[in-house]
Amino acid sequence: MRSATRGGRLGDLCRAVYTVGPALVLLSLFFLMQTGAPAASPQVTQSPAKPLQYDVAVTLKLIQVYVTDKDGKPVRDLTSEEFSIFDDGRPVTISAFESHDFAAAPTGVASPAPEAATAPEPVEAPTLNRKFVIFFDFAFNTASGVKASLDAARHFIDAEVQPDDELAFISYSMLKGLKIHEFLTRDHDKVKTALAAVSSKDVAGRADEIELQYWLQVQNPGLGAAVPRLGVSEIEFTRLDSMQQAGNYFRTLTRLAQSLRLVQGQKSVLFFSNGIPSSLVNASRAVGTPDGISGNQESHGGLSPSKGSTFQVGNYEMRPLQEALFREFSASDCTIHTFDTRESSKLPALFTFDEMAFMHRPSSGMLGADSGGVFRDDKTTGMDSLKSLSKQTGGKYYSNIILHEKNLDEVSAVTGAYYVLGYSISAAADGKFHDVKVEVRRPGFQVRTQPGYFNPKPYREYTDLEKNIHLFDLALNERSDFQVPKPLPVSALSYDGGQGPRVRALARIPASLWDELKGETAEIVALFFDAQDSLVSLQRLALAPADYRGKELLFSAGAPARPGQTKCRVIVRDLDTGQSAVASTSVHTAPSNRQALAVFSPLPLLEGGGVFHLEGVVKGTAEDPPWRDLYPYDRAAFTPVVGGEILSADKLSVILPYSAPGLGVADLNFRANLIDSKTGANLAVPLELRESASRGMVEAQKLELSLADIPNGKYTLYIHLGNKVTGQVTSARTPLTISR
Repeated sequence: MRSATRGGRLGDLCRAVYTVGPALVLLSLFFLMQTGAPAASPQVTQSPAKPLQYDVAVTLKLIQVYVTDKDGKPVRDLTSEEFSIFDDGRPVTISAFESHDFAAAPTGVASPAPEAATAPEPVEAPTLNRKFVIFFDFAFNTASGVKASLDAARHFIDAEVQPDDELAFISYSMLKGLKIHEFLTRDHDKVKTALAAVSSKDVAGRADEIELQYWLQVQNPGLGAAVPRLGVSEIEFTRLDSMQQAGNYFRTLTRLAQSLRLVQGQKSVLFFSNGIPSSLVNASRAVGTPDGISGNQESHGGLSPSKGSTFQVGNYEMRPLQEALFREFSASDCTIHTFDTRESSKLPALFTFDEMAFMHRPSSGMLGADSGGVFRDDKTTGMDSLKSLSKQTGGKYYSNIILHEKNLDEVSAVTGAYYVLGYSISAAADGKFHDVKVEVRRPGFQVRTQPGYFNPKPYREYTDLEKNIHLFDLALNERSDFQVPKPLPVSALSYDGGQGPRVRALARIPASLWDELKGETAEIVALFFDAQDSLVSLQRLALAPADYRGKELLFSAGAPARPGQTKCRVIVRDLDTGQSAVASTSVHTAPSNRQALAVFSPLPLLEGGGVFHLEGVVKGTAEDPPWRDLYPYDRAAFTPVVGGEILSADKLSVILPYSAPGLGVADLNFRANLIDSKTGANLAVPLELRESASRGMVEAQKLELSLADIPNGKYTLYIHLGNKVTGQVTSARTPLTISR
């Protein structure tokens, strides 16, 4: 199957790389939200730079709409003229339209333009791809339930997911709280990798078992040894602990739902859980007396061991928390399909039959059911809470996890045909909720869409989780749903000074940026990812933008590197307004070989210094030798060429570190050439050797290249180092842009 529209989307949100390894991205980023590192001190004066411009907020609102007929089958042939949208009761004009259908050939396009003698300006169609959030509840689950959830999730990715679908994997546990393993990525293999790291030891909550024992002991104090029992005080306090855990659970998931407002479009959540027992949530009531009025018996949590006593169902605080959770998920455009992972949701376990089938059966009780039967009463399970969660958000409850293939196929089918409607809205940052209603002119159809949306709110009002997601978006994607900052120029170096391979990012922050940042506090965050997108290093500086007004700054940060590709990203973010700028690049690192001829990344230099220098703070062992010893230059007279910065001079100085064990400069041959990025033309570049410096096994050679005969264009500069005796040649490269 394929979608009826082309690929692409308005924004990729938060591919939070939370892979196995010593450095876990989300915990690191969350920690950085709580603590700050001191700013480095400026060293020299500034030089002028071009102003940095920012794009304005997107004002096209996109609504994802599902339409079904009376039999529940998707309606696939609607046009934009057949839809009406009301925003806070006011009709709006549909300015963009798109149809998606995974069961048909491509048919969806943007609103057709009228015929004209000349071709119209191309208009990119809006795109909202399917977004699926796989949610594992470790807090209210079992080891067998987690295993069944893993089987279901893997099947869903292998059999139902389309290439353009975005997947996230999130979990919640009592000990670790909310954990975002992967967040809305099209790289589905990453989600599989995250699923493979799941362990049943994450399961820590068994509230349903506590609830079962609670009710059996309260209603049937004479059961004796027929049922394994906890002491009365122990089970009362354990149950109170379950209530507290349930409250934390509701509050955490509510914050997640609020943060998902930031993600545009419909989110289909596959929610794998036992659910919270409904007897923990329902309002308090007295049980055991004929009129339901509580007596004066003293108890902890409402439990008294004698028959006919008063005991408590749920807690007054739980119900409002649960209802708030439902509201927030619905308002965040999340449709939750719940999958009950109880091993006994349909079939009883044999040990349950053995222990309970022939025990004393009570004749009465609060639950109104045979508590000694094979199937436990639904009030002590999470079935009702899962049903309510799916119903309140427009999803469906699936009771038997064993039938996950059939059920997931149904989910894929109902989400596989939808429409995207777009209309203009004002970009007021007031956090106001807008009620949205979508109607179809054809009678007899059911329309399902989000109940509304929230205007953006001021960044200072973001929760910690929302700030995290904002940072994830900037750190881990090529563009942002929140804003589209212009990229900062950045370069990356790869070298080995004797401690093993390292990489270093150099980002130029223009003076104009500090004028754009209006808050009192800002941060610079540097992140390094290896070829598997595991976080290698994260460094952060907190500083006051007012201290750098009118000053150009060169920020650098380094990290150990593994062989292969390393991705580097530098983020400058105003912590009061959220305004940000991003620098992103990558560099290749070769395996270390101390005995072989090796050349490291060249560093081109421009004449003209006067730039502030800041470096990322690294805890632990300091870099030895420091990178400045491997790339020595006069900071008062030169500044590095960073990223695609334009060269206009006829000469270019380059620092080239290399390692040539047992060889002197007379035994080596240096040469350079440029490859035209557009035509592929190979242009020889004359060079001269200038001064050099030694640092351990590394020589830092300064070269002067003549560019007088090189035409304007974008190039890749290659510098080759050869052994005159053996003929061995090794090379390094860097991009150059020439414009005179």
